[in-house]
Amino acid sequence: MSPPVPKLEPTLAPLTPSGSTAVPTTPLPLLVRAAITGGRPAVLAAALALSAPGEYRLAVLAGWDWRFALIMPGVLSLYASVAAAIAGSLPKGSTERKQANAGALIALALAMTAQVASHLIEAGYLDKSPAVVVAVSAVPPLVAAHTLHLTAAATRLTPKAVRVEEPVSVPAPAVQESLETVAPEPSRQNALTAPPVPSVPLVTPVMEADEHEASEEPQEADEAPEDEPEVTEEPEPVTEPEKPRQELTQRDRIDQVIRALYDELGNRRPATRHMVAALTDAGLPNSEGTARESRKRVELAEPHLKDLPDAIAA
Repeated sequence: MSPPVPKLEPTLAPLTPSGSTAVPTTPLPLLVRAAITGGRPAVLAAALALSAPGEYRLAVLAGWDWRFALIMPGVLSLYASVAAAIAGSLPKGSTERKQANAGALIALALAMTAQVASHLIEAGYLDKSPAVVVAVSAVPPLVAAHTLHLTAAATRLTPKAVRVEEPVSVPAPAVQESLETVAPEPSRQNALTAPPVPSVPLVTPVMEADEHEASEEPQEADEAPEDEPEVTEEPEPVTEPEKPRQELTQRDRIDQVIRALYDELGNRRPATRHMVAALTDAGLPNSEGTARESRKRVELAEPHLKDLPDAIAA
């Protein structure tokens, strides 16, 4: 027989979140990493410093106080930075990324326009007009609204970290060794046991005196006494003491009198006069209010009585 050929399984390269195959990369040189880490904020700071005077003058020109006008350069520069950072973190081809790119371009255009307009006004080529004031005044709310929209889109599309729980290996239960002895099979046990030895009856001399005494014993001794039937005594029945009857209250007696009227009137609802007369005959409180309250209690206990036709008062 030929030796078995080992089965080769194809190995797949890991995929990136975008779906492309991850390619191993070499670390960047130290100078490149330093330029990325320190150069990027330096360029942003320099651009902010150069664009700040023009944006400040436009804010003062639009009517802001000088203390609030100092915030205008930060608004435009930070808006451009935030939009560019969000655009880089969103998936390629998504609508939100396109909007973030557009926001970064708009912020850049606003900063450039502010610089150009400020220098044109200072050089005397452009006069202060209502259109310039309106455009500059509308910058802060538009920037705030678009920034909130971009951050909400980035939060919604950024995948959340999923906690992957490592599988817990459960050790296999140890096999307990049985300490019980196994009984041999019947066939094997019979084969191992020695053959039985025939029993030899013992011969003992019988004494004549013993035979004579045995003959004189009555034969009744050999007979076993008959078992007499056992008489079982039946236990006497236990009688529970009678519970004292609870006396009816006056309210219960009134309800009994009113309930009996339904039967006496032929399954009809008694009128107030009927109930007052019955309570008077029974020697109970006979006011109309007492009679009506009792009828309510009776019909609450037996709801079908309320649907009976009313009896005509005599």
